[in-house]
Amino acid sequence: MTDPILEELTRLTGLEVEEVIGVDAPEERLAFLIEELLRYFPEHAHVAGELTQAWEGRWPDDQVVIHAWLLELDGSPVGFTIFHTSLRRQIVLQHFVGMDPEAGRAMPLRWVQHLADAVFAVGVRDCDEHGTVLLGALGENHPEHARTWERFGYVTLDIDYREPDHGRHWLEHGERSFFPMTPQIRLTEAGAAQPFSDVVDAGVRAFLLDHYLLPEDEPTVQHTLARVAALPPRT
Repeated sequence: MTDPILEELTRLTGLEVEEVIGVDAPEERLAFLIEELLRYFPEHAHVAGELTQAWEGRWPDDQVVIHAWLLELDGSPVGFTIFHTSLRRQIVLQHFVGMDPEAGRAMPLRWVQHLADAVFAVGVRDCDEHGTVLLGALGENHPEHARTWERFGYVTLDIDYREPDHGRHWLEHGERSFFPMTPQIRLTEAGAAQPFSDVVDAGVRAFLLDHYLLPEDEPTVQHTLARVAALPPRT
């Protein structure tokens, strides 16, 4: 069965998508994606176990739809992207994009935007299939990439956002520590009809509370949520 969202991505970029999470996904494709994750994001090696857990159907939160796409160009794997759709918060959590530099240069200049659009559209569909409505997509980006994502329709959030070291495995490493990231959000029409701070709050909670498993009374989390509550309405 063809997928119109992914067909459009292929038409615009030449990229073909293989979803590596699911009962029909071959284990060797998952292994290749994990190799690419470790190559581009060695500091996030803990995510490899999370992908295996999801592939085996053992992800503990049934309110999260996990996607891990192996990206192919001319039949050869060249990159990947990982994202989750939080049905509870009605938010797409954008985690990683990795791409072979040579392959990236061979594709249209706006290939990342087309990929982000496909992720966004799949998040809309995930929510629709589960009887809810997507409000937006949130990404944790490095500051030097913020301008690029703004061109893709994302709003940069000044909320003093911090991600825990070791991701959702912070508890295994003793005292909690954090590093700053730049959060950026893109709204659906449904999200734009809601109070802006409410949608951002949903996105931040989807990451910090639901995904990273931080307690809500953690001072760093409380500080960020207070900044979110004080956000002015979008004009």
